[in-house]
Amino acid sequence: MRKLLVLVLLVLAGCSSAPEKEPPPPHVDFLIAGKKTAAKPFLYCDVKVENCKRDNTAMLKLPVPPGTPVKVTVPKDVADTPWSVVIQYRTAAGEQKAPVTVATFSPGKETSFEALPPGEGDQLQTLEVKQAGGVLVQGDAGPEAVTRAAWSLQVQAG
Repeated sequence: MRKLLVLVLLVLAGCSSAPEKEPPPPHVDFLIAGKKTAAKPFLYCDVKVENCKRDNTAMLKLPVPPGTPVKVTVPKDVADTPWSVVIQYRTAAGEQKAPVTVATFSPGKETSFEALPPGEGDQLQTLEVKQAGGVLVQGDAGPEAVTRAAWSLQVQAG
């Protein structure tokens, strides 16, 4: 009888345990002229990119003077996956440039990157960090990973 009671208590204890909470989405740090600001993702999906949440209010809006680099640092759980940095900028002559991927990292290779537009006096406008998910689609140049999470810095001229 005592063994049966212990077994029943163990079964009940297993049934009553609360489901594990999903950890909060990771933050990415943007360092501008010595000042660090943490950003939440404005897009965050599960690994299979099936359940996504979007929060456009999470996009940072910060001043960055022309020619000033922005250092991006990602946490280990982002660095352990493929991730990339995309910038958009305006040239010193005022020409608007389309977004361009300036860095792509393999899992476990890097945790930071310093972004800077290519020409002297060019003004960063947008800097995005994108974490790849576990889904591939066929792109123009072959298979491409679907973005699982994205963090954004919308630059205000400094």
